[in-house]
Amino acid sequence: MPLFEVSLITRSLSKADLVKTLVRAGNVLLDHGAVIENVESLGFRDLPYKRVAKQTKDPVYSSNFFLFHTHMSIDARNATKSILMHDLDMVHVAVVPVPPPQPAIQCNLEEILKPPSARQHIGVRSCRITSDTYRSTSEFDTSGSDEDRYVSFVIRRDLTPTHYK
Repeated sequence: MPLFEVSLITRSLSKADLVKTLVRAGNVLLDHGAVIENVESLGFRDLPYKRVAKQTKDPVYSSNFFLFHTHMSIDARNATKSILMHDLDMVHVAVVPVPPPQPAIQCNLEEILKPPSARQHIGVRSCRITSDTYRSTSEFDTSGSDEDRYVSFVIRRDLTPTHYK
């Protein structure tokens, strides 16, 4: 079952009525097969704009905010949203799906900023070089041997991105 955030904005209520309203909302969620993971009180806040209470048609300028983290099916989401929207103590109800957490992205900027000689992405390869290739150089001993020699050298794979988007 996917995770949903059910945000509830109630009208201004006393503590006893507020508890009854939250218990009623929780029972509606549980009756439709939802699993309540967490309930958060976001406090008593001013609304961003004026709302109207359903029964009395009085303007509501500040209210209690609550957040339910629930796992439920899509059919249960639609049913509970319609029931909670018709509740007279609720000013606003929103049911928003929560995307699954993404794996952490590994940043290699520190590796890219190192000088090429200090980077870890260096591989050693060997190749076959004949002895007559190095006759003019003094670093290789080619005295009297015509056999092929194997020389190891380093090839660097530069993983620096060519452009950034």
